[in-house]
Amino acid sequence: MTGGAQSGAVALAVGTVLVGAAGYAFVALAGHLFAPSEAAAVSTVYMVVNILGPGVFLALEQEVSRRTAHAVALGRSVREAVVRTAIRGAGLLAAGLLALVACAPFLVDDALAGHCGLLVVVAANTALAAMMSLVRGVLAGMDDFGGYAASLGAEGIGRLLLVGSAWFAGPVPVTWYAATFAAGTGCSALVGALCASRRRRSLVRPGLGDAVANGGSRPAASGGLPSLAVATLLTYVIANLSVVIVTTRLQDAALAAAFAAGLLLARMPMFVFSPVQAFLLTALTDAQARAERRRFRATIRNGMAVALAFGAAGLLGVLGLGGWALRELFGTRVALSTLTLVCLVGSTVLLMGAQVLHAALVARGRHRKVAVSWLAGAVVLVAVLTSPGEPVAAAVAAQALAALTVAVGMAWALSRSSAAPGNAGTPAGAVGTLAAEH
Repeated sequence: MTGGAQSGAVALAVGTVLVGAAGYAFVALAGHLFAPSEAAAVSTVYMVVNILGPGVFLALEQEVSRRTAHAVALGRSVREAVVRTAIRGAGLLAAGLLALVACAPFLVDDALAGHCGLLVVVAANTALAAMMSLVRGVLAGMDDFGGYAASLGAEGIGRLLLVGSAWFAGPVPVTWYAATFAAGTGCSALVGALCASRRRRSLVRPGLGDAVANGGSRPAASGGLPSLAVATLLTYVIANLSVVIVTTRLQDAALAAAFAAGLLLARMPMFVFSPVQAFLLTALTDAQARAERRRFRATIRNGMAVALAFGAAGLLGVLGLGGWALRELFGTRVALSTLTLVCLVGSTVLLMGAQVLHAALVARGRHRKVAVSWLAGAVVLVAVLTSPGEPVAAAVAAQALAALTVAVGMAWALSRSSAAPGNAGTPAGAVGTLAAEH
């Protein structure tokens, strides 16, 4: 990794930490500013905006990134690639808003403590999240570490400043407080758009004719965005459903809280790894477009090495400081065993490995294979979670088996895609793809 890439990776990590800290502050300060019912409503807002934000529109970001990287590699118009995907993204946004409207009666009366304004905030954040994801996809596709990190930083810093202002200003309406979250999303979209417009004019790469002659490809014209949206939603299911089920099954609230905190602690390496996946997808897409199979495989190996390094750091962290962190930082009253924490970190490593394979399959346009793999993992997760036995032990096993199922499924799909006749990495496959698009 070059010095510029290393500094960019550090900037990405810092931006990611700022976004995480801002989210934590948003939820935590609500408990001090509002009555319990309104604080719970703010927590619901946070959960819903994450489902209708990264849970849905991470798919849009990845598809825009893939198409932008293809356009850059083949010397074509980035604008054309972005507009085509943005049109499909508008359909995804419409579906998300319709789902929100359908759930409005249940959300407002119960989960949002009767505050209709909070529903408006969620809807506004959903639209802004679509814009933010579109911009970040362009930045990742253009391999712009700095711009992507600036977008992350703007989201985190903007949200922290606004939430802090609400804290110092004293009592504020809960709707105005929730609006600080959406404002942070808007800051990210604006800064990212400015960075993308500055970067776009410097992109000149080899032309389309050379790429096809060398066996390159363009992304498939088929609508893979819905499949990718299903896949990204399922990643959030696999990451978070265990906490919900354990809390429901356990009679011991303190143990349930300790498990939730332990899972969050074990997931920290994956949280920091997530922006790396965006640029991994760009590198893999570029290699796929140019039919550089050796570089494609080397990029996968490098991604796996980074995932293992992050996992090793997480393992050392929980072995050395896990018990202290749960007790002092998360305020848990029940200790989790070291074995439980180690197993949770192991499942995190498997999930990071699955994210690397996810990026490789998306780079090859195998969106449905990605969705099927995540769906299989979700089925395994639910089956093991709901099996008889001690809930925490079942949850730990469910996390490991679900992550393993996803990783194995994607590895098999990737091996099949590379061996398939006429795939997009061969000259015949490239010409066929181009003919289908035109």
